[in-house]
Amino acid sequence: MKKLFVFLTVATLAINGAVAEKGDLALSGSLAFDYSGPELINGQKNGESFLDFRVTPSLLYGISKHMYLGGELSADMRYFWGYEANQQVFDGYRNMFGIAPILRCYAFSGRRFGFFYDTKAGIYFGSDNAKTNYTAIVASVTPGIEFFLNTHLSMSASLNEMIGFGYEHANPEGYDNSTDRTFFRFIFNRAELNYAPLTFTFTYHFRKVKQEIEIIEIDEYRIVR
Repeated sequence: MKKLFVFLTVATLAINGAVAEKGDLALSGSLAFDYSGPELINGQKNGESFLDFRVTPSLLYGISKHMYLGGELSADMRYFWGYEANQQVFDGYRNMFGIAPILRCYAFSGRRFGFFYDTKAGIYFGSDNAKTNYTAIVASVTPGIEFFLNTHLSMSASLNEMIGFGYEHANPEGYDNSTDRTFFRFIFNRAELNYAPLTFTFTYHFRKVKQEIEIIEIDEYRIVR
């Protein structure tokens, strides 16, 4: 019974383990990729196809055991093509760059795994092949899961934004017909999605206090009634 109590205590401590200490730094680099091919009708390509590629470096500062505060830079490159009856009828691109502050909170953390969500609000700007300039202000909440490879290095995957809303201004060059729009998107809503839905991130943690990931072995036991 004593061994069982020790086992449950250790398991509880692992589940509620601290992710960071105040003053820790975390340097991350993420990569997102999304591709959609054209629709095939009677074996012929029709509709729009696109390739979306996004790179995002970020730097975070530990402000508590379960919270980081920092910022990120982003570069999002989107290329698209249009087909009619197997013939390419148009192509183009849209490049967006931005900067955003981030608040990362861990809802659950163990010695190997952590579940988190990033809250951020950033400003983005860019242009497309039609020489239209874009400016956008976007706020979002994005969930993710993190796996710690060792004390300092971790790998995480984030799904599409769970909640996002913002404002975008488009100003075509040489024309007096600029447009403004506001938008709201919920998880898996692709109608207003500008970014790739799955992001992989590698993070290196610069720890102020040395931490060790322990692997605890517990002898097998039997309960006899």
